Amino acid sequence: MGTTRRTFLWSFSILCFGFGQAAMAKDEPFKPGQTWTYRGATPISSRVIIGAVDNLEGEDQPVVSISVTDAPIPNDGKPLQTVPHLPIAANQLRESVVELEGTGTIPDGFGHGYGLWRQAYDSGKGGYFTISVEEIVGLLRSQLGQQPVAK
Repeated sequence: MGTTRRTFLWSFSILCFGFGQAAMAKDEPFKPGQTWTYRGATPISSRVIIGAVDNLEGEDQPVVSISVTDAPIPNDGKPLQTVPHLPIAANQLRESVVELEGTGTIPDGFGHGYGLWRQAYDSGKGGYFTISVEEIVGLLRSQLGQQPVAK
């Protein structure tokens, strides 16, 4: 086998392995501590961190509680850099995430926000998002008076 052919086959197998890794990440079950990139992240350094995954009675899919880091949102004059807790339908999160980067620490404030949400949900007064992470962050920014950050 010639050098050119071997180089091509080696490059092709590496390329396929990379595609396979990306596909495996897309199918990876959500677990607390995972850090994901997501579509439309503004700034591009913004990340989703999984805090909890709940299989709630009466729901047709899990609800994933996330934090969004490096997403400046107005908060009484001082931008909030991390949104500590957002509950989102698993299928919407799956459509939002791009790449699993690894695992890390769940941000401060997640537990408190999760506890408040879970209490509200369990009493029939809380829900969860069924829109993309990009849309959630945009909604928070517009509701709190900030124009979207340029990409």
